[in-house]
Order: sequence, then structure tokens, then C-alpha cells
Amino acid sequence: MSTISIVKCLEYEKELVFQSVHELLDRLGGIGCFVQSGQTVLLKPNMLSAKSPLQGVTTHPLILEAMIHEVQSVGGEAWIGDSPSGALKGIERCWENTGFLEVAEKTGARIIHFEAGGTKICRAGKEIYHLAKSVMEADVVINLPKLKTHGFTLYTGAVKNLYGTLPGFQKAIYHKKHPHPDHFSRVLVDLYGLVNARLHVMDGVLGMEGNGPATGKKRWTGLLMAGSDGVALDAVAAHLMGFRENEIDAIRIASERNLGESSLQNIEILGPQLKSLRFKDFKLPSNRMIYLVPQWLIRLVGKMLWVCPQADYEKCTGCGICARSCPVHAIDLIEEKPVIDNRKCINCLCCNECCPEGAIYQKLSMLAKYFG
Repeated sequence: MSTISIVKCLEYEKELVFQSVHELLDRLGGIGCFVQSGQTVLLKPNMLSAKSPLQGVTTHPLILEAMIHEVQSVGGEAWIGDSPSGALKGIERCWENTGFLEVAEKTGARIIHFEAGGTKICRAGKEIYHLAKSVMEADVVINLPKLKTHGFTLYTGAVKNLYGTLPGFQKAIYHKKHPHPDHFSRVLVDLYGLVNARLHVMDGVLGMEGNGPATGKKRWTGLLMAGSDGVALDAVAAHLMGFRENEIDAIRIASERNLGESSLQNIEILGPQLKSLRFKDFKLPSNRMIYLVPQWLIRLVGKMLWVCPQADYEKCTGCGICARSCPVHAIDLIEEKPVIDNRKCINCLCCNECCPEGAIYQKLSMLAKYFG
């Protein structure tokens, strides 16, 4: 039986957030159950790209600050680390825009640049991963995911947030190597098992619906959720959004590997009943319908059923980050504007995630609209 704590938190007001986070952890026995005095604690937020807090893309800095306060209250040393899109081209902008740099300066927490700190080779089955050394050297890892949909994997949460423990171009390489959502999700589960975060705290105060994780629609969902089982946390969050049980590949695969609990009947909820919390008319990704279509039909019509990335030239500034981030080189800059070759595109949405202007969106093909 896994346990998930849930607290309502309707806005990002400092006193309310700090009180809500403390209550959230207190129901699990308090931060002292996860962190001891003198331990180094790596806090891994969702720092997808250089977005401001109220865009709903990244973990809100007040959630990060509240967790640092909790860690320091028991004598832990707080580190903050992630590897966002475009990190190799200027990670400082990411730290500043997300508000994480200000939090670090205010609290004295140490910022960890995964790209500059070296890696440690880890093996999961036949796969070899070069994880950020600081992740593997920290005494405790605390995962701080964001409640969002995802156009490729349908949902992004605790399991997927640990993909950011791979520094540099590795993330693009694994997208290229595993273009199918099911196969890519196995990579996510590999990393989840290797990192073995002790605690997962989800920022669900402001979430994202539709075609997330960067250009979906913001939605105030008003919740904080936490637990030691990130798979169970994801199962609960996915249920609240309207997904069927085990519909999300990463949740199902992690449960099959006995890395966590995916069945709601085996998850104890500390807080309001799930029935009262489930979001009404929550918009799920357009790509979801593909999972409901028979595999033989998908093979027959191929990418005509897929959701393809498109560029909004009015928003585009011609920075070229999308082209440099594409793992299969499906984007060319023509007159400083991205042109996407859908024959090469594997729909990993790296371009959508990394675009600082939100100029890459997802567009359904005609057959996708018909079947949807």
C-alpha cells in the first residue's frame, strides 16, 4: 500500500504555500522522515525552459523555496539542480526566468549546473546512461514535478521529471533512439529506478491541460501532492486529470517493474477524497486518441494520424533553438524561420519544449481530426 498526501492550495501566496507544504509533509510524518541533519539534499524541480513562473510550465519558485525551508529546518544542506532545454546555450537565463536563482540567493541553497558537474555511468538492463554526478552523489534526492499534460507521453509528472537528470544532448539522443512513446517511457522508468528519489512533491497549484508541456492551456488546479512513491503520485494525478488507469505508459511500466503502485485501490489518500478533487472537463492531449485506435490502423495510415509540430511565425524570433535541439535534424532555418520536415519528425516535442517564445505548437492532421 502506497500513501499520497494531498492538500488544497489555491494560489501562490508565500505564507499559504509554506503552510500548505508543511501540512502536506506533516501528514507523511514530516520532513524528518526523509531528511536527516547533515545530509545533502538535491531538489530537482521542473525547469523545462526559460519560462516565468505564472506560465504554468515550470515548478513555481515558492514551492521550491518552501521545500528548501523544510530541508534546512532539520539541518539538511539544500542543492538545486536540473538540465533544461537549451542549457548548453545559456542556462543562466533559465535560472533567472524561472525564479530559481532568486530563491537560491535568498535561502543560501547551492545551484548545481548538471552540464558542468560531470556524469556518472549507470546501467539499466541493456541501456547505458550518463547521469549528472551530483544526482548520484547527493544523500537524498527530492523530486519536484509539475502537474501537466504532454503531447508525446500524454502526461508528465514525477517519473518523467527525472529525465532532466541526463545532462547535455543525451536527452535528444534517447528521443531519437526511442521514438515510440512506449519505448521512450521505458527510458523514463529506467531513470526513475536509477535515481531512486526519496520524496516526490508535485506543484499542482497551477497546472497545464491540452497539448502540454510548454504550450498547453494554463489551468488553476489548486492542489499540492506528495509521497515517497512517485508512481503512485503519478497514478493519482493522472486519474484526477481524466486518464484511465494505466493509460500512461510510464506509470504502467514502472508498476510492472515493481517500482511503484499504479492501482488506485492500493493507494491510501491522506486528505480530501479523490472523487471531490477530480478536475471537471480537463482537456487532454490531442494525441491521446492515437492510443485508442487499433495498432493495425495506425500502421496503415502512419503519420496521418499523428500530431505534428508547427511554427507560429508571428511569435518566432528566429533564435534557432528549436533547430539545434531537434534530435533528428528535422528543422531547417529558412530566412531565420523554422521549417519542419514532418517526414523526418519523430514527434518528440523537443522543439515545443525548448522554444522560449512558445512559437512551436501541435497541429492535428485531417485524418487525426476525423478519428478524434
